[in-house]
Parts: sequence; structure tokens; C-alpha cells
Amino acid sequence: MRRRTAIALAGAGASALLIAGTLPILADDGKAVTIASVADTTGSLVPQDGDNRVKTTLASCPQLCDRNRNGLREPLIAFDIAELPANVSKVTAKLRVYAWSSFDARVDAYAVGGGAEEVRPPVSQVGPAALSQLGKVSQGFNEWDVSGAINGNGRYTFALRQLTYNTPIYWASRDNRRETIRPQLLLAYEVGGSDGVAKPPPPRPIPTTAAPQPTKSPDGSSTSRPAPAPTTPKPSASQPDNPPPPGNPAGWNLKWSDEFNGGAIDSSKWNTRHEGRSTDVACNTASSKNQFLSGGMLTLRALKESVQCSGQTRQYSEGYLDTIGKHSWTYGRFEMRAKSPNGPTNSKGLWPAFWLRPNDGGNGEIDVVELPGGSYYKQATLGIFYNYSPIKQDIGARVPDGGYPGDGFHTYTTEWEPGVLRWYIDGVKVWERNRSTTPWFDEVFSKPYNIRLNFQTGGWLGNPDASTQFPADFVVDYVRVYQR
Repeated sequence: MRRRTAIALAGAGASALLIAGTLPILADDGKAVTIASVADTTGSLVPQDGDNRVKTTLASCPQLCDRNRNGLREPLIAFDIAELPANVSKVTAKLRVYAWSSFDARVDAYAVGGGAEEVRPPVSQVGPAALSQLGKVSQGFNEWDVSGAINGNGRYTFALRQLTYNTPIYWASRDNRRETIRPQLLLAYEVGGSDGVAKPPPPRPIPTTAAPQPTKSPDGSSTSRPAPAPTTPKPSASQPDNPPPPGNPAGWNLKWSDEFNGGAIDSSKWNTRHEGRSTDVACNTASSKNQFLSGGMLTLRALKESVQCSGQTRQYSEGYLDTIGKHSWTYGRFEMRAKSPNGPTNSKGLWPAFWLRPNDGGNGEIDVVELPGGSYYKQATLGIFYNYSPIKQDIGARVPDGGYPGDGFHTYTTEWEPGVLRWYIDGVKVWERNRSTTPWFDEVFSKPYNIRLNFQTGGWLGNPDASTQFPADFVVDYVRVYQR
């Protein structure tokens, strides 16, 4: 027996970078629930538009707009979906956006990634395949089927691309005074179970040695498969001193790892740096104050202190490691078990990360996980970059059991194979990118990449303030690399 549940998510919020609340799952049969869970803005190539994050109007226009050959405008609308039941099935989703008038215009809907950074200019770069097409705009709500983008809990951002009618069309935004006409995502799904009752998400899974069965991914790729199970049980987040030994998940072979069991950082595996980067406000240092081993763990520590680097005096120091010139890989399963320092009141401007960059220094980046603090502390950001214009795709994912990255140790994994990237948190698949979602996939993800492990302070997501707690420790249990 299955139950059909419908949920409506409506646009509201004070800022285009607002992270929305949790989606209630156990709605009664046949009832729609309106949730303030969206951020939006207009991505624009028109300099006169300025910073659309502070405006309330959504507008679309083709590349040639009112005789301006660089007039492209795209409404960008984000929704957070959290805590879908573990036994959810047949998810369907309709994006509904209100137009003030009717137009003989074709407008297509695209998925453009899930991170908060997507919901701001410049215009997001979307792939060639639209989720759905609308041949004519009607006064009132217009609908696009965006079911193909929904593959579980997380943040979803959609772009509307106007292809005909070369003058702007205006749409109701999340800030409209009429709450009933704000953007909506109508989400419906079936829940399996003999009693017909929606079940809450299960506890964080303890993998077994059972081999996974091949399945078709939500994106339709036949190359996708569930998370391979490690050969040994993993500890809970409350047991940092009992990590699983290195093993071979089904179908993978351990090629490289650091369990951080020694007395000092292994210089045959890692480089340390003393430098300042333009992306944050701290100095990376080679000091043992900022990176050290203790109790079988690596700690990358951020400190509030005056430090000289790159000809500047900065007010913070931080830890940074990379494998440049020492180790690199083309394809593999990259895994880290770690605890973020970030909580709800102590972490503005703190940003630990585990990521990969190509050896040639050119286009491409794979973010196994970024763990931003402040208002973002509940989510783990997973992403890929083509370059830093930016052309990127990302998503803000939640810990599967309803926790958050700073409540204990969690495992973050990316499987990178020809034509597909898959992300897992605590063994649960949360995201996938492949050739169909990413037209530039083969161009940037078919060459050797090295590992970066760092603790950034300040930058794109804001700088520390008086509430930020120092020292702040990003604690890493292990880093492992597997290959087929």
C-alpha cells in the first residue's frame, strides 16, 4: 500500500542568500503545505542591473534583449528539501512561477545546482538539455515539470531561460507582498510500506559487506550504482577514537591513505605552505600550531593572531595541506572522515574543505565537501567547477540522519569515474553529476588531480565576527583514495 503526499514550497525570505528551513514530511493525505523555503534573484549580463540580490523583481530576456546583444537575464529560484522519508518513491515536482501578463514566448526550465552561491549574478551556465519547456507564457502561474532534477534531500536551484520574444518578461518574486503568488515548488511523492504510513529517515547506516546491486541513477545514467559498502563497520559520530581500519569497499582497492597515526605530518604525502591567498583573510602557515597530529587524528586549526605572509599582515592563521607534486590520481574514490568545528552561534567565517584540483592548474575542481559555518553550518556543500568565472554546479546537502557536520564525525566520499561523479555522506548517496547534467564534464574531469585539505577563514561567505570562536579545530580521522 502506498500513500500519495503533496507538498507546496513557496518563496519567501529576507535575502537572496537565505538558507531555508526544514521541509515537514509527514503531511496529511491530500493536503498541501506552504513553506517559506526559497531564495531567488535575477542573473543578469546587463551592467545597469547592478546587484540583483537586493531587488525584488524577477525578469527573463533572451540574449538579444531590446536590441542589447548582451541582454540575457535569467530568474534563479532555489528551494531546500530536507528529510524526505527513506522509503520515498515516484517523486514528481512542478516549478510554478507567476507572470503579470501573457506573452507568446518560449521559456524553458533548467537545473543549475544547489548551493547558495548559485543564487546571484553572474548568470549561471546551464547545460543544453532543459528539464521542461513552456511554449507560451500565461498571465498567472506557469508550470514546469522539474522532476528530473530531484534525487533526494538537498538544495535545488532552477533557472528560467527565455528563448523567444526579445523584451523582458517580469515574474513575481519571493518578496512580493501577495504571498499567494510567490514562486512555488509543488512536490509530490509516494511512500512505500505495508501500513501506508510514511516512515522517518533511518539512523545513519552501518555498512555491511554485501555487494551493491547496479541501479539506474535519478539522472538516467546506467553507470550509477549505490554506495559500495566498506568491509568493516564504521563507528558512530560519537566514537572518534575507534575508526575503521583501511579496507576495500566492494569493487575498489585502497591505493593511498593517511590514517594520521604518527607523531608528525608525513612530508612524503603532504606539502605545507606559508602564504596568503586572495580568497580569504588568513595566512596559511607551516606552523605546528595550525596543523598537528594527536590521538590518531589530524587537526587543522584556525587562530586569531597577527601573522605575516605574502607581504601582508593578516589577523588570522590557518592550516593547509596538499599533495601537489607528490600524489595525484585520474579517477578514484576519495574519502574523508572528519568533524567540523562549526555550530549555530560560533562559526561565522569558518570554512573547512576537502577538494581536488588538476595537476595542470587549468580548468576543473572537485569539492568532495566544503563545510561552511555561520548560517550555513547545517549543510555540507558538494560541487564541481569548470572555472572561477564562476561556471560551477553545487548543492547544499544535509547529513542523512538529520544531524549536522559539527555534531560529530561524518564520512564524506566522492566516486569519480569516466563520465560520472557521485557524492555520499555517511554512506548515503546524496548527489550525482554526469555527462547529461554537465556539458563540460569530459573536458575537465579526465586528467590527474591532486588533493587539497584546508581550513579557510573568511572570504566569499563572510568574515569572522565577534561571535566566532577561536581556536577553531577541523579534525580529520583519515583520508583514503581507492581505485578500481
